[in-house]
Parts: sequence; C-alpha cells; structure tokens
Amino acid sequence: MQFAIPQFTDVEDKLIGPLTLKQFLTLLATGGLVMVFWTLFKLSVIFFLFGGPIALLGVVVTFAKFNGRPFFVYLIPFFNFTTSPKVMIYKREGVPMSLSKKTEEKKSEAGNRKPEAVTESRLSKLAYVLDQKTVEEEKLIEQVK
Repeated sequence: MQFAIPQFTDVEDKLIGPLTLKQFLTLLATGGLVMVFWTLFKLSVIFFLFGGPIALLGVVVTFAKFNGRPFFVYLIPFFNFTTSPKVMIYKREGVPMSLSKKTEEKKSEAGNRKPEAVTESRLSKLAYVLDQKTVEEEKLIEQVK
C-alpha cells in the first residue's frame, strides 16, 4: 500500500490574493501606523519623516528575502541581539591562585628541556604513526587481493 507524502510543506498558502496571511497582517499593521501618522500630522514634514520610513520598513519586512528566507524571520533575533548585554565577565571562584607542587615541577622540567629534543621526539612519533598506517594499509590491500 502506498501513501502520499506531503511535499512543499514550507510553502505558505496564499489566502488573500497573492499574499499569505503573515504578509497581509504585516501590511495591515504598517498601513494602520501610517494612517495614525496621517491623522495626526496630515501633509506635513513630520508625516513624511515618520510615515515614509515606516511604510518602507513594512514593505521590506513583508516582501524582502535574505538568504532565501523571509526578512521578518531575522527581526526577533536582531532585536534580542541588540537589547541583550554584550559584555561577558569570567570570574573564577574557589580556585587557589598558587600552583601545586606537581605542576610547578612539570613546568620546571619542561623549561629545562631543549627544544630540539622535543621536536625530535615529536617527529619520531609522527614517523612511527605514519609507518604503522602504511603497514595496516598493506594488510588491507593483501586481504582484498
């Protein structure tokens, strides 16, 4: 028995003409704000200073897409980011400031070593690991044949 799998679940339904419900409500709220400025200031400079940017912002929020996603998806994270504090202070509590004797001894031993010896030991370990890997690869190749 075969069942129909729903496709295009991320596409919103067009409810009012070519607009989705979110787009329609966004334009309705924008139009309401512009209407409030119109009733308060009529055709004055203040109306154009406030009403124009609000209308433009409403149209951008309604129809613009950023990275393939609607612009209004980014508004709430943007406001959360701008209103939250940015300074993070790390305060260490309950840890003594002096080092233990073991860590001091290890640091003094590491300071006494020559850097060449450390490099040689690292290189020899790396060469050993690489050699072991080639042996394992040869075993696998022999098993395949």
